[in-house]
Order: sequence, then C-alpha cells, then structure tokens
Amino acid sequence: LFQLRRLQMICCPDSGSHVQESRTSPFNAELKRTYEQLSGGITFAAFESIECQQIGELALAWSEGREPAFDFGPSGVLSRDPNEWSERYYCVGGDNPFISEARLRQVRTELHANVARLFRDVWAKEKRNFEYWYDRERFGYQGHLGAAVVRSKKARLDAMLAYRPGTEISLENLEKTLPSFAESLLASLQQIMRFPRGGGERSREEINRLEIEFGKANRIADAPFVRLQALMFAAIAMRAAQGQKEPPNEGTTTDIDTVAHLLPYCDAMFMDNGCRSLLLDVPTALRPPETAKVFSLNVKGQFLGYLRSIREGISAEHIQAIREVYGDDHLEGLPSAQQA
Repeated sequence: LFQLRRLQMICCPDSGSHVQESRTSPFNAELKRTYEQLSGGITFAAFESIECQQIGELALAWSEGREPAFDFGPSGVLSRDPNEWSERYYCVGGDNPFISEARLRQVRTELHANVARLFRDVWAKEKRNFEYWYDRERFGYQGHLGAAVVRSKKARLDAMLAYRPGTEISLENLEKTLPSFAESLLASLQQIMRFPRGGGERSREEINRLEIEFGKANRIADAPFVRLQALMFAAIAMRAAQGQKEPPNEGTTTDIDTVAHLLPYCDAMFMDNGCRSLLLDVPTALRPPETAKVFSLNVKGQFLGYLRSIREGISAEHIQAIREVYGDDHLEGLPSAQQA
C-alpha cells in the first residue's frame, strides 16, 4: 500500500470514522500516523454530507419526474482530486480538541447496547426472512429522520425555557439551539421542492403535492447508504434468528456506517473479516455489486494480488515522471525490470 501510494498509483483517503475509531484506541498515535500517511491529506466528506447528496438527488429527481442518477465519482466526496499527484510534503496536526474521547465511548456503548437488545429481544425471537428485515430497516429510515426533527425541536424549546437572563448559557444548551442535521436536511428538501433548477418558484399547491407524494413513496429508502446499511443489519438479524448467541461487537455499527457511506465511491475496500462476511451473507439477488471489490485478512492473498496487478500496470512514462518529480527513492521496492 505505501509503495503504491508513493508511486501515485492509488489514493487511500481517510474519513471521520478513521478519526473516531483511532481516538478510542490505545494505539491512537500509531493509527493516526498510518491513515494520514496513506491518505496524503485527502479526506472523505462527512457522512452527513454524503447523505445530503444522495437524498437530495432523490428529491430533485422526484420534483423533475425522473429516476435518480447517483454520481459515485469520488471527486464529489473528497477534499481534493484523487488523481492529482501528492505534494512532496504535507502538514498534519494533533488530535482535534473538540472531539471528546469520553463522548465517543459513550455513544459507541449506547449504540452497541441498542443493537444487542435488538439482537436478543427482536431478531432472535421473530422468525422472519431476510427480505422482511431488509425492508423494515430501509423503510424505517424516513421515520427515524422525522422523529429526530421532533426531538430536536423539543430539545431547543427546553433549552430556551431553561435559560435565565444574565446567566451564561452552557455549551450543551447552546448546541441545542442550533438546527440539527435532520432539520437542515428537511429544510433542504423543502427548498428543492419549492425552486425548480430552471428558475422560478412552484405554487404552494404544487409544493405541497410534491412533498406529500415524496413522503408517501418513501423514496429516502432508495438512498444507496440506506440500502447498504439495511442489508448489513438484515444479515445480523438473520444470524440472530439462526441461533448465533453473541451480538456483534462494539465496532460493528461504525463498520457498517463506514461501508454504507463510502463503499460505492471506492475501487476497493479492505475491512475486517466480520464486516466482509456480513456483505457475503446478503442473498445473491440483493447483494450489491460492490461486494466483489471488498477484501479482508481471510482473503489477503487476493488483496495482495490486486495490489500487485496495479503495480505491474505502471508504465515506463509514469516511472520516469516519478523519478523526475520525487527522486529515485520513491521507486524503492519496485522490481528492477520495471525501473529500467
């Protein structure tokens, strides 16, 4: 990986999940150094931004009476063009002081507790097929967003009522006064329904019709990240129904979140064995085509073969350009026959 990165043949962007997972690890410094060296300063957009892009395209397509056309070109979700060659040097900083390790651990523990409860009390007891849980998961996301909007509005009202003039407002209550992601997303969808891309403004009746029909059709369930999340959680549900005793570990929800948001934009992805096995557990008829490009330690030979095939495809012109821009040290490890 490092060799191909130095040769400007691959791009391994980091993401918010890399940061969050490493911050709760005793090997944070080593993990941070590794993903920063591989990324070269190229970072994936926040997962919420990717959600807005995908759901926004669904809403725009609905308002224009067409099927959605998702753009999985990586440039649209990266901080920099992945095809640009890296600078010889790049700067990195310390840990983000606004990310609380205690808060990350708390959220991680709460999510795991919720999944473990579902595993024991719902998925293990209700004998349903895969399609049932898949549809239940993906069609429930719209309701989740609606409930989040209601909770945010209530929290804002409570924070405002709790404020006393002349006192300093706490950071926690200050945060509650700001629009939540769910509220911002809802406002964006309303703007899409209100203003056509060609200019002008739709009538109130037309806006209401589009919003109501979009909600009734539950098109948000067709967002790629929602589908991938639903498939992987349905796979866990089937394991519970088939007698698996232990629920997934604490890192599983983060793994699912990362795969669901980033896999469609990647040429390949290396993940742990458990996460890859969830994708392979998806029935063939529903299995996403991206599953063919995921690797783990169980198939490390295939992954190394994939990387070697990239290295073998380096042209003589590319090698000469590397030598001119970065020097011969960047060719270290490359077979001598290719360096000639």
